[in-house]
Amino acid sequence: MKTISIDLGGSNVKMGIVEDGKVLQYTSIRSNSGDGLMPLLPEIERVCRAWCAQHTVAAIGFAFPSLVDVKEKRILGHNGKFPDYEQIDLEHWVRDRFGLPMFIDNDAAAAALGEGHYGSAADTDDFVLMILGTGIGAAASMGGQLLRGKHYQAVSMFGHIPLKVDGRSCTGCPGVGCAEAQASTWALQHMVEESPLDSPLKAEETVDFKCLKQYYDCRDPLAVAIFEECCAYWANCLIAMVYAYDPEVVVLSGGVIQWGAELTDRLAQVVEQRAWTPWGKLQFRLAHNPEQSVLLGLHALCIEGL
Repeated sequence: MKTISIDLGGSNVKMGIVEDGKVLQYTSIRSNSGDGLMPLLPEIERVCRAWCAQHTVAAIGFAFPSLVDVKEKRILGHNGKFPDYEQIDLEHWVRDRFGLPMFIDNDAAAAALGEGHYGSAADTDDFVLMILGTGIGAAASMGGQLLRGKHYQAVSMFGHIPLKVDGRSCTGCPGVGCAEAQASTWALQHMVEESPLDSPLKAEETVDFKCLKQYYDCRDPLAVAIFEECCAYWANCLIAMVYAYDPEVVVLSGGVIQWGAELTDRLAQVVEQRAWTPWGKLQFRLAHNPEQSVLLGLHALCIEGL
């Protein structure tokens, strides 16, 4: 059975034809999410029509970078991304254009479904997933069931757990000092500007983790300090997830893990040292294919819903 998966990301919309846990065709378009979803629908429709002409498609799945009511197929908030979501009934749009059922989920939850069905957590029912990207995404599976909560906020808001009382304001929630505000890609520029350390890094127009690593590899003091601070916050998040959800496996995903083993091994080492797990040793794994986890998870969501 084939489905179309559409991952509505803040920077890019990733689309794929998926069958049996494999992405058969793939494309990506710029999202400019602040401008809304409506301007993207014609291009999304064009791609979907071309694929439907080539394949027998059973359903279309969407992932949205905010809270989603999976049962009612409704988006519940936007965090500045695709702010016109209330003007668009995606389920009606899919049925009107293609005559197909539509399913929708939060992007981190979809990534967890993808890793749980086809990826690095396929052999366990109990795992947590942390995605280090522009922000911090999270999901958890207990006893083979993805945790969602009464209002679909369970785990997905873990990146907004407050970690610093007098921290910086967050752009994705009303809080201050949350994990994402203290250590994420969008927070890097603030971390650089606020540091008292002198560094040529402060002259960079845009700072992301790729840029930070270039300075880190040259042992720039500011880059080293920021790396250490981010790792400390991320480790605290993971320890909290271990205590909250009692996983067997911890899966790390997102573009930031491209930093390499120095980052992922550091997180595993700190969590193992500080998290009390008298039952045994946590397993740390990397997502099999972070770029496709969400697409695969949407495929699983569609298959389960049909």
